[in-house]
Amino acid sequence: MTRNRTGLYVFVFLAIASCSTAIASDAWVADVRGPQYFAVLVEDVDESVEWYRTVFGLHELDGSQADDGSWRIVNLSNKKLFIEVIRDDRAQGVDRARGFFKVGFRVRDVELVADRVEQATHERPRVVDDPDHGMRIVQLRDPDGNIIQLTSRLKNRKK
Repeated sequence: MTRNRTGLYVFVFLAIASCSTAIASDAWVADVRGPQYFAVLVEDVDESVEWYRTVFGLHELDGSQADDGSWRIVNLSNKKLFIEVIRDDRAQGVDRARGFFKVGFRVRDVELVADRVEQATHERPRVVDDPDHGMRIVQLRDPDGNIIQLTSRLKNRKK
């Protein structure tokens, strides 16, 4: 029952996000683009990967895991959606009732976002290059600690 409810919440969130219209010109993030992204904490990676593949028509890109087995990530994707399915034993005491784990959006240039954040807060968020996935990444945290991950295309993608 909880898994079905979580899927419904994710669907409603994505539907609302795709219906948004005008963004204020002084917004930090003024041009959200597809593909859309989110990460989800799960108990059983294989079961969840199969569910997300079936529900959203995704294919498996790649995955990684800790040598000690304490965490595992599988990346799934299609043309409009990128999902990280994550099992992390280190997060057992985390209260997930506060909100999502991490959600992300593609933007024109994460450097522009980092510039705006720095201008507003006097602290520049770290921009990370991910050549394996051809993207640059910047992460912002909301007041409750939820992560907003923004990505843009990496100009010199690793072949």
